[in-house]
Amino acid sequence: MLDSKTLALAQDARTLLAKGLDALARVGIQTEALQQALLDLEGPFLLVVAGEFNSGKSSLLNALLGSDFLKEGVTPTTERIHLISYGPEARLQPQSPEVALVELPHPLLKEVRLVDTPGTNAILQHHQVLTQKFLPRADLILFVTSADRPFTQSEADFLGFIRAWGKKVVLIVNKIDLLSAAELQQVLEFVRKGADQTLGHVPPIFAVSARRARKGEAASHIPELEAHIRWVLAHEATRLKLGSPLGVLARLAEEARAVVESRIKETERQLATCRELDNLLQRHQERTHRDFNGQVALALQSIEEVRARGERWLDEKVRFSRFLELLQSSKLKQSFIDEVVKGANLAIERRVQGVMNWLAKRDRELLEDALSLLREAPGLGHSQQTAPEEGAIAQNLEEALRSFDPEAEAAQLRDFIQESLRGTALAEVGVMGLGLTILLVTQKIALDILGIFATVFGAILATSILPRRKEAAKARLCERLAELKGTLERALHEVLNSELERTRERFHRLYRTPCARLEHTRNSTLAELRLIEDLGREALELRNRMG
Repeated sequence: MLDSKTLALAQDARTLLAKGLDALARVGIQTEALQQALLDLEGPFLLVVAGEFNSGKSSLLNALLGSDFLKEGVTPTTERIHLISYGPEARLQPQSPEVALVELPHPLLKEVRLVDTPGTNAILQHHQVLTQKFLPRADLILFVTSADRPFTQSEADFLGFIRAWGKKVVLIVNKIDLLSAAELQQVLEFVRKGADQTLGHVPPIFAVSARRARKGEAASHIPELEAHIRWVLAHEATRLKLGSPLGVLARLAEEARAVVESRIKETERQLATCRELDNLLQRHQERTHRDFNGQVALALQSIEEVRARGERWLDEKVRFSRFLELLQSSKLKQSFIDEVVKGANLAIERRVQGVMNWLAKRDRELLEDALSLLREAPGLGHSQQTAPEEGAIAQNLEEALRSFDPEAEAAQLRDFIQESLRGTALAEVGVMGLGLTILLVTQKIALDILGIFATVFGAILATSILPRRKEAAKARLCERLAELKGTLERALHEVLNSELERTRERFHRLYRTPCARLEHTRNSTLAELRLIEDLGREALELRNRMG
């Protein structure tokens, strides 16, 4: 009858195991071992005998059971897992190609089910696979090593596998009849050190001779081993029975943790690509903004050229020696237009269009740079299988690059600048176009400049007035051209800011949605990791509470 404390621990264990089954299944970990461990909670105590072939496992079981029930030999003889339980008479019943049920009339089997496993480290590798698959079910493991080749490296490796499942082990050194007393002590010391290094502690160790027991000779030490087994069944069976599936849970939680951490690492790798795309966009915008001033200066150079030609024209035409020419206002106006203004509108329009083409080219370069970055991302360019989200980003970028039309983009930017000029001195641009509008404005400037001399023409003797009016005309020319230049410059910067924002939005649409999914995946996977880590810790803590 279980006491209240043990019953409470049993309920806690079942609750935690059910929680673990659900969490492990969501991660994608195979849970058959844990499901079987849960089923085995309701079954008999499972004492599993394991060891390398020819270590004497079957002979040890025959000695414990007092009869030659199981085959023995120097070659691998146990081909199946043998589940040995109590029955009124000896009977062998194959249950599957991997498992056989054995019933034997021995009183020990009323309290425990013995399990004989195929030998490990045999030529027949599936024997070892069978044993490894069954070990998670064990409540206690008798690990048999042979006295004539004790604790080999392969045995140490297999014990490490057992330790990973959190199983309690009893070490059996069989065939001690082959050794002298001194040799036996050396072997036992060697086994103790090896077990301590492999398991982290020294488990119970029994030196036995199944051969002596079979012959009825003394000093077989089989009775001591049987007594220990009975003591464990009387005092530790419940703790070991409840602890067994918790060890399985802890082991699977560790496996799940590695899987989830690997997924997080892969997601972080892809998110690093997202951050690189963010950084690429930021660098693109900063570089475009910085280099744009040079493009604007080139575009507005034509206005400076008009100013320079205008000042030379004034110096050339506005002289007292050419006073009669100044009286011919229509010819003077035509001369100013031909020598100063003519062609400036087309040059300005051409250079402004060049700025728009430059901006469109920068947008295309952003797409090309993003694709190059994605192809060179760690693990992407050299892998045969692209991660789904990275594949979606690459597909979006490739489609955007294929459909990108620089001429149409530049034309749209030209429309933007015309929209920016509405409500300014160049408001007519929306109807007449930029070139004709600038031509109209420059003609107005010409009339404005020439108007300064209108009152001079009648004052033939006022020779001192002419130089002052020429300087005033130069100042007016500079002022009006500066207004034109400022209007165009502000409009170009408005277009730049609008285009940078539009580029940011369009570029974000190409990758931010997949990246947002990656961020969600990363966060949910981190939550899974925390849950898995909590499961492993709680399993170990609960097993420790059981003593």
